[in-house]
Amino acid sequence: MFNLQTIKRSLALVLIMCLLLAAAPAQAANRIYFTSQPDEILIFLNNVAFVKDRITIPSGVDVAVTLPSQIFVDTLVLREGGERVNQYRIQTTGGNPVVLWKSVAAAGELREVTLDYLMSGISWQPKYAMWLTKDRPDSAVLDFYAEISNPVLNLESVTITLAAGRVDTSKPIGTQSNVSMNQYIAGYESSSAGQLMVGAVDVQTIYSIGKLDALVGETVYTRLEGAALPARRVLLWNAQGDGQVTIIYKVRNETRLPLAEGIVRTYEDGIFLGSDPIEFTPVNGEGSITVGALQGMRVNRNTTQTTLSGWTDRRRTHVELTLSNFNADTVALEIVDTYPASAMHFSFSQEAEQQIGNLLRWRVTLQAGESLTITYQYDHNY
Repeated sequence: MFNLQTIKRSLALVLIMCLLLAAAPAQAANRIYFTSQPDEILIFLNNVAFVKDRITIPSGVDVAVTLPSQIFVDTLVLREGGERVNQYRIQTTGGNPVVLWKSVAAAGELREVTLDYLMSGISWQPKYAMWLTKDRPDSAVLDFYAEISNPVLNLESVTITLAAGRVDTSKPIGTQSNVSMNQYIAGYESSSAGQLMVGAVDVQTIYSIGKLDALVGETVYTRLEGAALPARRVLLWNAQGDGQVTIIYKVRNETRLPLAEGIVRTYEDGIFLGSDPIEFTPVNGEGSITVGALQGMRVNRNTTQTTLSGWTDRRRTHVELTLSNFNADTVALEIVDTYPASAMHFSFSQEAEQQIGNLLRWRVTLQAGESLTITYQYDHNY
């Protein structure tokens, strides 16, 4: 079944062939020329796109199709009548590459040709904006747009699909989520435990955009999703590496679409707070967005080490964690710290949860103007 665009292009091609038959020299009388224009494009995150082009040609003629200059030539897959073309040539001299072959002879029959290939130059990026209000820390409004950059082709009624993934012409598709250490150790609710954190995958998800028109040099923004989502506001002090308390929002994705990894711009009561990555977040999973540091909270970590009497290879480490709340409100937060794998013989002034990854966690509450000191020690080899 041919769509209207294919029929128009077919009629134009027949007209070109008639003109060639009337005016061209004899050796070119049975060659037709065409320029590849995408009918469908699957766009990846890293400036690579998979193109599908359909044309209709007469049978038994020589065909020359000019390809985009940005094509990865060795990715071309050429089919005629649904079957791979047995032999074709690609000329790469004198401008854009051109693919040439002779169509199958079948008197009076039109043949459908498809050209599939990868090309560079077209890309997309997820664009997020998160809207917060101080009086609703349990909710966040998230807008999700796709930014489609097209510096190379004129697109007319082209079917666009976006892939949340990256492609390498010589390697499998791979991705690396941007979740930070603080976001990870802040924890995920149990239903999120199975979501992908890091590692190589195929395509995380795809988004169907539908038909799109775009001129060369245009950047198109299209909204994929927008909704008020449940959120958890986590205040976290990673004592090992941070000199401040971090504000992290854990946002549950209750939209109909997975959220691709990308950058979130955060606003609170209409004021811009900053930008932070969000990791790939499946439907009903939790995404992590850091929105800055908690003001009015002073924190400090001090350590001292001594060599144990009678031991030449063992030390005792004493750690002191201090916090002071200069805010006018009560603050509930989590403190995390790490210890070496060889640590033993712990003692605490305030018991901690010992978790996987050599992680200690305390959940504390400080009234306005209150200070807190937590100490612990352990022995370890060195």
